[in-house]
Amino acid sequence: MHGIGQIVGIAGFTLCLLTACSERPADSAAGPQMPRFADERLAKGRAVWMGTCRNCHLLGVSGAPAVTDSAAWAPRIAKGKAALYHSALNGVKGSDGKFRMPPHGGNMQLKDEQVRQAVDYMVAAVKQLAGG
Repeated sequence: MHGIGQIVGIAGFTLCLLTACSERPADSAAGPQMPRFADERLAKGRAVWMGTCRNCHLLGVSGAPAVTDSAAWAPRIAKGKAALYHSALNGVKGSDGKFRMPPHGGNMQLKDEQVRQAVDYMVAAVKQLAGG
């Protein structure tokens, strides 16, 4: 018969093994594996995107177009980067006049250039995830 201490020790060890095996990097927590690009601008944009934009655009939270929804992104991307930058920097309002997306994605600590880099990353990621 095993002592209580031995059983608790085995249970704790098993729990540690199970926890370690189930841990996943933040990229794979939910949703698609977000692409990485060698281009330095896109790499910087990815870091911003993962920290701010991902919250809504990974899975399409609160009506935000999901990064995997290339059909939703096509008309936005067709307007050009200047329009995308404007929306990201200044926010997007709904017909009720309330922000559907706040300026800077709600992270006013981001510099304008960081927001532009995140937009560039998102456009590249949408295309990559769509197979193009």
